[in-house]
Amino acid sequence: MPVVGFAGDGAFGIAVTELTAIGREEWPPVTMVVFRNYQWGAEKRNSTLWYEDNFVGTELDDGVSYAGIARACGLQGVQAKTMEELTTALNTAVVDQMQNGKTTLIEALINQELGEPFRRDAMKKPVVVAGIDPADMRKQ
Repeated sequence: MPVVGFAGDGAFGIAVTELTAIGREEWPPVTMVVFRNYQWGAEKRNSTLWYEDNFVGTELDDGVSYAGIARACGLQGVQAKTMEELTTALNTAVVDQMQNGKTTLIEALINQELGEPFRRDAMKKPVVVAGIDPADMRKQ
């Protein structure tokens, strides 16, 4: 069975150094799809919900290519800009994984539309409880 992982670019960026390890000969090959919208989508959604569509520090550098980083680590790195390119890249990557023992990272370039939060109840504004100073809560 092929192993295919999926992640957003913000989350994947936290572990991008794993690309230096996953191509080792003693490890089985994998296919990784990184959805590239150049933003920390969950954090940006939180900010826009809590702070009247204002956000800061949620945009990622569009000059960085995860496919390029994968190639620099000795893996196959491919960018897909359309659904057709993604379909072709994914099919090719799975064949290369299963038949040729190769690991591939596919960087799928997508739009920047923000989705709904994962948990709507977790996206509520913090509230001040009568008689409790929020500063005291942070000290605990």
